[in-house]
Amino acid sequence: MKLKERAKQALQGKVRWHALQMIYAVEYKQAYANVLVDEFLAQSPLNEADNRLLVQLLYGVLQRRYTLDFYLQPFIAGRKVEPWVESLLRMSIFQKVYLDRIPDHAIVAEAVDIAKLNGHRALGNFVNGVLRNFFRTPLRSLADLTDTTERLSIQYSIQPWIVDALLAQFSQAEVERLLESLLQTPFVSARVKGTPADREQVMQDLKAEGYQVSASELSPVGIRVLSGNIVESAAFSQGQLTIQDESSQLVAPLGQLHGNERVLDACSAPGGKATHIASLLPGGELTALDISERKLQKVHDNLARMDLLDHVQLFASDASKFTPSKDGSSQAFYDRIYLDAPCSGLGLMRRKPDIKYTKTPADVTALAKVQDRLLDHMVTLLKPGGYLVYSTCTLTREENEARVAYVLEQYPKMEKVEIQADEVLKPEVLTEAGDIRVWPQQFGTDGFYIARLRKKPLEVNN
Repeated sequence: MKLKERAKQALQGKVRWHALQMIYAVEYKQAYANVLVDEFLAQSPLNEADNRLLVQLLYGVLQRRYTLDFYLQPFIAGRKVEPWVESLLRMSIFQKVYLDRIPDHAIVAEAVDIAKLNGHRALGNFVNGVLRNFFRTPLRSLADLTDTTERLSIQYSIQPWIVDALLAQFSQAEVERLLESLLQTPFVSARVKGTPADREQVMQDLKAEGYQVSASELSPVGIRVLSGNIVESAAFSQGQLTIQDESSQLVAPLGQLHGNERVLDACSAPGGKATHIASLLPGGELTALDISERKLQKVHDNLARMDLLDHVQLFASDASKFTPSKDGSSQAFYDRIYLDAPCSGLGLMRRKPDIKYTKTPADVTALAKVQDRLLDHMVTLLKPGGYLVYSTCTLTREENEARVAYVLEQYPKMEKVEIQADEVLKPEVLTEAGDIRVWPQQFGTDGFYIARLRKKPLEVNN
């Protein structure tokens, strides 16, 4: 999308102009929606109401791309349309279909202005014609789609293979409930450093600053941010809280830390889990790894902001090859290991809607092999009697339960330690096998999986 200088100057204060650039960047330039939002809000020229509308437009268009194209295609069939103009038309149709407070004339007028200023007069006329034609034509009916997978794919804007994978696990009604939850605008979650009592005080302070927040249902130290940019709060700058999804906040306590252990966080970026573990280790040692130096810097910055660096070592390293000992051997070294493994990220489809359109079954298969390689090495680094907490932010059995089964089959010295009801606030997240499965439709959080394993203690011969 080439930006014309006249458009940049004339449209600088227009929320739809900024939203369009971000939508285009995600749809055609492989940008990440959540990263773009964070960067924009940090220096936004818009007021808070327009910032909220921008987020709604961005996520709404990205989350409903297949549906919007289903509605749009009859009006542009046979026409060669520039990608950024397609994004503009999708955004305009989204407002018409899903945002009832915006008048038709306002939608058309601003879309035409953008088309003319960043294109030319004829392009403005084209956009005007498409939208006016669309507005006076009855909406296509999704009920005309008789194939269940196809209908759900288009209705909820998600690849058919993901629909089929979910239908293999749930009833159609529950699958629709899950998919509908992915169309909601994501909210920000944060974790308070300390105890539930500390959370109450931080929430009071945030409300006094003008933020709208509520307590997490899942995490005793979690909060939901309903309005306001929490990273600008005094609590954030003073290290009293950090951004972390509620599901992820369940991981650190499951290592049953006493405070003096030697712990490895094998894939630590962006640092939410690492800061949580470090806060539970006043007399212990934490080694935090990430393969990316850039991402590891974020871990460092979060630890520093929360005053937790003094007993943490950070290494940019491939966790499957990391050796903690000076001689390079992979001897059992750690009392606790946390492996939040690289995964397909299907649990993040609400906040990262690009995942719905880009991930493939081949990706899942390839990632399962990466996870096995990491798990193989983690077993060698774990001391007898030590715990391995395995987690992912995806929904597939292949990357979750099947990987735990792999470890138990390959390593007789490893055993499952079931997570107990008194370790969670909501027992419905527990599976029959004693793992945690959080589904996006349950609490509006990311989808998440957690399992706890232990290396059997050495037998003592009398």
